[in-house]
Amino acid sequence: MRTVILWTAFFILAAGAVFAGEEEFTPKAYRPVFSEAEREQPHVQARSHHLRHWPFLDGQWLGIVNDPDGYTWFSFSTHSGTEHAQVFRYDHINDRVNHIADLGQACGETLTGNPPQDKIHGAMFVEGSYVLAGTCEGHAIAGNPYRGGYWLKIDRKTGETVNLGMSISKDGLLCVGYDPVNKRLYGHTNRKGWLTMLDLNTGKEEFCGVPWQDVIDAWKADTSPNKPREIWPRGLTLMITADGKVYGAKPPGVTFWVYDPDTDEISNLEVDVPLPEEVAAGDERAVERWKRSALHYTMWDEEDKCFYVIRSYDEMLCRFLPPDGERPAKFETIHPMGLSNHRYSNRYASCMFAMHDRVVYYTPYTGWGGTANLQSYDLRTGKFTDHGPIVVEGGRRVNECHSMTATPDGKLHLAAFVYSKEGTRDPVTPWAMRDVYPFHSRLVIIDPETDLITGE
Repeated sequence: MRTVILWTAFFILAAGAVFAGEEEFTPKAYRPVFSEAEREQPHVQARSHHLRHWPFLDGQWLGIVNDPDGYTWFSFSTHSGTEHAQVFRYDHINDRVNHIADLGQACGETLTGNPPQDKIHGAMFVEGSYVLAGTCEGHAIAGNPYRGGYWLKIDRKTGETVNLGMSISKDGLLCVGYDPVNKRLYGHTNRKGWLTMLDLNTGKEEFCGVPWQDVIDAWKADTSPNKPREIWPRGLTLMITADGKVYGAKPPGVTFWVYDPDTDEISNLEVDVPLPEEVAAGDERAVERWKRSALHYTMWDEEDKCFYVIRSYDEMLCRFLPPDGERPAKFETIHPMGLSNHRYSNRYASCMFAMHDRVVYYTPYTGWGGTANLQSYDLRTGKFTDHGPIVVEGGRRVNECHSMTATPDGKLHLAAFVYSKEGTRDPVTPWAMRDVYPFHSRLVIIDPETDLITGE
């Protein structure tokens, strides 16, 4: 443990020296803080914990979990090209964020010259006294290809982060799912689109197939002038049922696939997916977007025996009921989420959702340089509410929330991008930008009981 502490201290000092030696970055603009007039409108007044000791942190996707003791484990990523992602734990008893691990050290990659382990992009899972996760690259580095993701096991009591080995795919573990019945971790990889399985009972990893193989083959065979330059088999969610089957979705238009570990086969699943109105009407632009869409995130609900999902095409809250005996799989739309004042012209920015006491919370944002809102949908009453933009101390606006979990007492913990404020100690770096506005990473805490300001 002493060695880990010394290495962590050295890492922080070294990082500080690098940034101190660089010419100070000056952004073109700062996002305006929340005004007094805006405070009269519905909004969410959250509180946050800064992470300014790690100024290179600039994002996150998923990589968060609340454990049975009420502690929240989360990661923040970096796209600096040199620094590795960091893992933290929020101590709810002392209201404090503790640093747990540098992924470069945990994976043995600190001094290798390889591209950094700069993200935990998939879900994190609690298994007994451990937290399980997988690592991924945050972006491609020209001339220095990524060497592969690692499987990780974090001791919940000591914080010791154990490297269970590099994936046999030698690819980033973009999306991770867990089968707690059979103690199997599944990874959908980033560039190759492999599905692999790490058996925690034996410590061995196996290749399961390529769920997007038909999509890849269709792209290769496409000779049209509008053919995309490349195919990115980027599955963002895995759904695993009690019988051990693994489900996912891919283009075109939310095509479901299933992996059966008993037969070791991947096949497409016949599911009647309702078409969005403009797609059904034949709108050409909508049809093209629909062809590229799948699911953004999923969440199993034990009470309804289904997965609640966000459809990436239109941020529609839906439910997926996997096959059960003679009953075929079913997909149902529930209620549109998202924001109408979206800054993107060709795609939506689906972010995170979580559930507490039959209420689904979702954090859409208006796009690059925009702001994030908190929305909720009560599954019991069918009531949808847009609670307005999320702000933290000092009137700082929140741009994106790509990571959220609900605690047993109903609070929401988010790994979020908060806009930096001129004249403060907020980290400002050239790669942590949304449009022309600098942002920094914070753990944001929302208590729906007290923080939802109605403006009435």
